[in-house]
Amino acid sequence: MKRIQYLIWVCTLLALVSVPRSSHAIFHLAVIDEIMTSHGGDPNLQFVEIKMLAFVQAFVADTVLGAFDTNGAYLGDVLIVPGNVIQNGPDVRWLMATAAFENLSGLTPDFIMPAALASVGGMVCWGAPGLGNFVPDPNSWDHSDPNQYTDCVAYGSYSGPSNSLIGNPTPLNADGHSLVRSSETNDNETDFGCGDPATPENNAPQTTNVDATFPCPSIPTVPGWGATLLMGLFVGAGTLLLLRGRREARLARPPQ
Repeated sequence: MKRIQYLIWVCTLLALVSVPRSSHAIFHLAVIDEIMTSHGGDPNLQFVEIKMLAFVQAFVADTVLGAFDTNGAYLGDVLIVPGNVIQNGPDVRWLMATAAFENLSGLTPDFIMPAALASVGGMVCWGAPGLGNFVPDPNSWDHSDPNQYTDCVAYGSYSGPSNSLIGNPTPLNADGHSLVRSSETNDNETDFGCGDPATPENNAPQTTNVDATFPCPSIPTVPGWGATLLMGLFVGAGTLLLLRGRREARLARPPQ
C-alpha cells in the first residue's frame, strides 16, 4: 500500500515538472529602467527598457505598456507585448522601441512599439496585475488604473494623482535624453536621473550610446544649512508681522 502511494506521489510530481514552461508567465519582479520620449525634437524617437530583478522573469507575453498624460488621464495602450523574451536573470534587460529609434540608434529592439508616450510630462506604466505565475488576459483588467501595473514612471510636468508605484514624480523629462533608474524605492524623484548618453539595452544583450540632443535640466537644490537659514528667515518675518499687527491694533484702540 505504501509503495502504491509512493508511486502516485512520484507520478504527480513528474506531471507537474513536465508542464511546459511556456505556460508559465512569471513577470512581476521587474521594473522600468530607462525611457526616452523624444530625441532632437522628434517625438517619433522613443523607447522603454525593462530590467529584471530576479531569475525567471522572461514570460512577458500579454503584458501591457500604457501611456498617461500630464493630468494622469489614460491615453491608451502603447503596446500589448506579443511574445516572451529569452535571456532572463537579475540585471537582464529587454527593449520596446519605435522603428524610428531603431533606425537612429542601429539597436534592434525586442519589440517595436508606436510613438505614443507623452512628451514634456506624463506617465508610462508597464506590466499586468497579480503576483502569480500567469499574465492575465489583457482584456480582463482596467488598463487605465496605474495600480494594476507592475511598474510606472511619472515624469516632467506630470501633475496627476500619485500611486504606490511612483511616489513623487520626477520633475525631469525624457526629451532629448533619457531618464535612467538608479534605485528601486517606488519614488520616481529619488529613483531616476537624467541619462546622457542614453544606454538602451535589448535582450541579446546588445546596447548602444545615444548622445543627448537637449541638455539634462538642472534641478535647483538647497543645502541643509540653506534650508535652515530659509526657515529662520520665514519664522523671523512671521514674528515681525505678528508684532507689527499687535502694535497697530493697540494704537488703533480708542482712549479709555
